[in-house]
Amino acid sequence: MKGMIGGVAMLMACWLNSAGADEADSGPAITDSRPVVEVALMDFPGYSEFDASGQIAGKTVQLITRLLEQAGYPFRMRIMPAARIWRGLEDGSVDLWPGTVTRPGWEFFTLQTDRQLGLVSIHLYHRPGEPAPVWPEGLRGKKLILMMNHIYTQDVLGTVEDPALGVELHRGSSHAGAVNMLLRGRGDYLLHYRTQVEPVVVEMGMEPLPSQRIIQVPMRFVVSQRSGFAEQLKADLDRAYDELAMQGVELNVTRQ
Repeated sequence: MKGMIGGVAMLMACWLNSAGADEADSGPAITDSRPVVEVALMDFPGYSEFDASGQIAGKTVQLITRLLEQAGYPFRMRIMPAARIWRGLEDGSVDLWPGTVTRPGWEFFTLQTDRQLGLVSIHLYHRPGEPAPVWPEGLRGKKLILMMNHIYTQDVLGTVEDPALGVELHRGSSHAGAVNMLLRGRGDYLLHYRTQVEPVVVEMGMEPLPSQRIIQVPMRFVVSQRSGFAEQLKADLDRAYDELAMQGVELNVTRQ
């Protein structure tokens, strides 16, 4: 009799262990064994910003939340200045950042997901009623406004910093401030991301500023190799992207 009871107990234990394993593999909600992902975001109006209640909100926030939940990871989000994000990715205090890698040497401490989150456009803006400049010759001897602590590709920076063009560079500390610098004549042109300029112009009650697109760069998840789980996180995010795409979810943040 004792032998029968012991056998039944062993069978029950095996069944419970099997059921537990099935449950752990059943979907993205199981996060007990997953590390918390430290997500860093830049301040992008409409995409990642603080709402009226002080919560982080926006299109990028919604997309990241959807993908990390699908991948089964708990996470924390913070809005940080660009310089702190770069340092965090390098030292491992930031695990994940949605953006574009343009600085040389990043391949030594970051990975990028294979799937794109959208294409980000950098535009050259000029004042309404004035002729559009020819890129890059039209910048010769002009005053150009760039954003402080923002990422521009090496090709773009190499062009505007070319001594032969003699461009006088000025830095805006905020999106609205940079637009106002242009409108007030403190710069002849503004080189900035379209997704950051357009919401500011709308808030100011203006018509869209005339511009030309200079470059488009792909936006991906950038993963810190110092995190200790970079390869797994990259693979899980690409898998989650494919699963949501199969469900018909729009995963291009610039189209949402």
